[in-house]
Amino acid sequence: MKTAGIFTVSFPIEVKKEVRYYFASCPTLDVWACGKTQQSAVESLKDTLQLFLTYCVDHGTLETVLKGCGFTSLKKSLCQDSAMRLNEIDIPLPFVIDQPLAN
Repeated sequence: MKTAGIFTVSFPIEVKKEVRYYFASCPTLDVWACGKTQQSAVESLKDTLQLFLTYCVDHGTLETVLKGCGFTSLKKSLCQDSAMRLNEIDIPLPFVIDQPLAN
C-alpha cells in the first residue's frame, strides 16, 4: 500500500533588484533564481528549491546536503513568531511511502 502526502518546509529568502532583473536567493541552501518581477523571481526560487530538495530526497543525499549547510537535528519542535516569517518561503515537498504504516 502506498501513502502520499505533502511535507512543507520554510526557508528564509532575500530578494534584490539589479538593473532589469530581480534575484531571489535562499542563503541557507545557497540557491538562487531570477525573474523580471519580484514575484516571478520568488516563484522561480520556490520551483528551484522544490526541484533541488526533491532531487536530494530521490538520491538519498538530503541529510548530507542539509548537514553541509549547517543543519542539525532537534529533539523538540520549534514555534516561530509570525513576524519572523515575513521573509520566508514555504516549499511543499510531495512524497510517497511505499511501506505500510505501523498502527
